[in-house]
Amino acid sequence: MSVMETQLAPGFLVASPQLKDPFFEKTVIFLLEHDHNEGTFGIIMNKLANIQLNEVFSELNISLSEEIKHTKLPQIVEGGPVTPELGWVIHSSDWSSEKTKLFCESVGVTASLEILQDIAIGQGPARFWFCLGYSGWGPKQLMKEIQIGSWLHLPFSADLFFDIPHEQIWKAAIGKLGIDPAYFSPLMGGA
Repeated sequence: MSVMETQLAPGFLVASPQLKDPFFEKTVIFLLEHDHNEGTFGIIMNKLANIQLNEVFSELNISLSEEIKHTKLPQIVEGGPVTPELGWVIHSSDWSSEKTKLFCESVGVTASLEILQDIAIGQGPARFWFCLGYSGWGPKQLMKEIQIGSWLHLPFSADLFFDIPHEQIWKAAIGKLGIDPAYFSPLMGGA
């Protein structure tokens, strides 16, 4: 079955080893929505930002409980180049609200102050990471990039979210596809 015949979302886009775009090289994108005629919405999982989560809390005037002040908060991830001021929390399914979208009953995505306020007082999800911005493609754009070899599709797998350090996600995703990056020709297409 070809990628054209499969459901892309929820799933992952894995940057092909020959993709040399400075923003997307060696990224893995969690695809939340894909419609061939409407476009695609996803969040990069492994591009660490130069801002700390406690800075976001401060900017939003959210006070941290004493317990959370002494907890190592996860690093922020750059979800993509589109609206980098927008924040998303990717989290375990033990916390949800009406603004949460659950995927396979194990991973939730929430964009609200409520989840940040709960995290700040120690009542948020057990596992989470925060990202700013998202990645988007217009109608039919993503399929063209897949066809020229810029992206590889990987079906949804909850273990990529919390069990693997961000800097190792691309290597783990490529491995799940059974690909050795050394075998890719540098002459293949790019985005």
